[in-house]
Amino acid sequence: MADPLISSYPSGTADSPFQHAPSPTGPPTQLALLDWFFPGFSVFAGLVQRSLGVNLNLYIPLLLLTGALVVCWNYTSQYLWDKVEDYFMSVVDIRTDDEIYNILMAWVANQQFSRGARRFVVNTTLSSRSWFLRRWDDDEDEEEEFGDDEAPERKTKKALSYTPSFGSHYFWYRGRLLLFKRTANREQNSFMLVSEREEISISCFGRDPYILKELLLEARQKYLEREQHKTQIYRGTNKISSEPSWQRCMSRVSRPFSTVILDEKTKKKLIDDVSDYLNPKTQRWYANRGIPYRRGYLLHGPPGTGKSSLSLALAGFFKMRIYIVSLSSVNASEDILGNLFAELPRKCVVLLEDIDSAGLTHTREEDEGSNQSTHTDNDDDNNSNNEMEPGQVTSGNGNTNKHNNDISRLSLSGLLNILDGVASQEGRILIMTTNHPERLDKALIRPGRVDLTIEFGLADEYMTTNIFRNIFTYLEGDDGPEANQYTVLDAEERKVAMEKKKKERAAQDAKVDELAKTFAAKIPAFEFSPAELQGHLMKNKYSPQTAIDTVDEFIESTRKDHKEKQLKEAEKKRKAEQEKEEAEKKKAEEEKKTAEEEAKKKVEADIKKKVEEEMQLKYGEEIRKRVEAEVAKNNNKIKVEDKPTEEPGNDQTSEKESSKPSSDEKPEAATPETSTDSEAGGNDTPSDTESTSLDSTPVLTSRTRSGRGKAAATS
Repeated sequence: MADPLISSYPSGTADSPFQHAPSPTGPPTQLALLDWFFPGFSVFAGLVQRSLGVNLNLYIPLLLLTGALVVCWNYTSQYLWDKVEDYFMSVVDIRTDDEIYNILMAWVANQQFSRGARRFVVNTTLSSRSWFLRRWDDDEDEEEEFGDDEAPERKTKKALSYTPSFGSHYFWYRGRLLLFKRTANREQNSFMLVSEREEISISCFGRDPYILKELLLEARQKYLEREQHKTQIYRGTNKISSEPSWQRCMSRVSRPFSTVILDEKTKKKLIDDVSDYLNPKTQRWYANRGIPYRRGYLLHGPPGTGKSSLSLALAGFFKMRIYIVSLSSVNASEDILGNLFAELPRKCVVLLEDIDSAGLTHTREEDEGSNQSTHTDNDDDNNSNNEMEPGQVTSGNGNTNKHNNDISRLSLSGLLNILDGVASQEGRILIMTTNHPERLDKALIRPGRVDLTIEFGLADEYMTTNIFRNIFTYLEGDDGPEANQYTVLDAEERKVAMEKKKKERAAQDAKVDELAKTFAAKIPAFEFSPAELQGHLMKNKYSPQTAIDTVDEFIESTRKDHKEKQLKEAEKKRKAEQEKEEAEKKKAEEEKKTAEEEAKKKVEADIKKKVEEEMQLKYGEEIRKRVEAEVAKNNNKIKVEDKPTEEPGNDQTSEKESSKPSSDEKPEAATPETSTDSEAGGNDTPSDTESTSLDSTPVLTSRTRSGRGKAAATS
């Protein structure tokens, strides 16, 4: 195939540059360079020239200029847009780790621009950024479709929510053009959740951000309207990527306070106390008198008596959020709980369930007892072992908490500081539940931390009757979809039908009251918990008469379960006591063995000491006689040497004084003699040698003093 550049010249002409040159084997240098940047460009250019007769080489400078202009435009437009956004726009950034994320995304999912977006993200939940998948309990998310009455089939459908994908999306809000931007998070960490790796913001043109604040307030208002009849439940979580925070785990329909099975007098007392506490006048009263604005309640009783239900109903009655704290969790440390309590809102309910199971019971009393016993043991040890070797580690006073040897766990003092310390949060209502109040430390339930104590007991006749009525009495909403059949009737017909329905309901309620009394008469008082009675009634929720007929079977089976449970607890207690006895026996054997070893060491030390004393008595007298003889011999030598030097005159006196050191050195010459005598004495023990060296010291000192005294007398 001929090259188009070569074929453009007529063959055989003198002007042809390729007349005397061989045919090139490749494209020209310019095309080769373009092929290096854009592979296949030379082939494409040849095809275009042959088919269209257009030489693309002539347009290469234009293409390069166009590319340069595009690059410059991208850079310039981005620079100008950044300047406009900095100086002529208002922007609000949304934190993905805050609840405002859920609020705003729920609002965005219902907007027209989000539903009509060509690129969007589909979700079954708008708040899946937490540790686990969380969802809003919305009645619209679930639809129940029933077939025949004998076999109802429930079909649950989760609603789909559509939100705009990553990028910029414009929309109109109250006549203003706004920009919704969704971008990837600049800090992409491997341990971050997928939904946490994004950033969302809303911006508007103008330096006044009031329109953005109105949008956020509207989104929040719709969110609250959706949740106004529900109680929001939060639980503390400790994420690796952030600080400990409260995460909403669910939203339950507020429970009517009338459904709580409790003495009416006690319920009224509790409601009046909480109402008085939440009154703004009470808050000012607390502040004026310097009293911490806090309130605490202790709910105690057997399991299944309604302690947690009362907490949930109380939060729903006063429209407050409830925050659940688990002290038995492995992450329950003082730092984590301190951060969680610092983030609590001013008006909320904090629930500490089963506080007796957190290992913080009677810790102070146990510490005091252990300290006293440890001090006694230490005193005995000190009396028996008064001498301590250098570098020996002291035994300490035993003031440690055996329940909290791990510094990461929560201690009782740490919990008390969190609840009502100097830095503790005010305005919250604290509710603690326990099955064993006698196990709690006195410091935890003292006045000021627990202001009201409510006892929950087993079901009596009054509670049994109310439980039966709550299960079988007609309530609003029990009709379901069939209640809509009255809407197709005329006004008069609808009125007649409603009156008839009302009379039927009244008769049914009267019948339920009679059945409730019959049921309560068959149930023994103070033997079963409300939860057990409710479980039996719920098995026959559509047939109250059946619940009454099977009450004897329920009593027999429940008593059997109680007996088995008691036997298991007794067996468990027996094993625990047996293990404790074995541990004490093992400990006693170890202590006995240790005492025998110490007694043996003490006997050996006494024997060794007696042997040394006998050796000292046996050889000490002989050594003393030798030393006295040596001292007398040395004194005689000194007297003989000092007699010729006693002449009057100052010069002689000075000579005597100058010769004094030499006389002091003479006892050193006697040392070999002493050693010789000791060698001649036979096989002496090392103790004899030590006694000799110790007794010779005062001899030398006395001899030196006697020499100095004679010299002074001569002068």
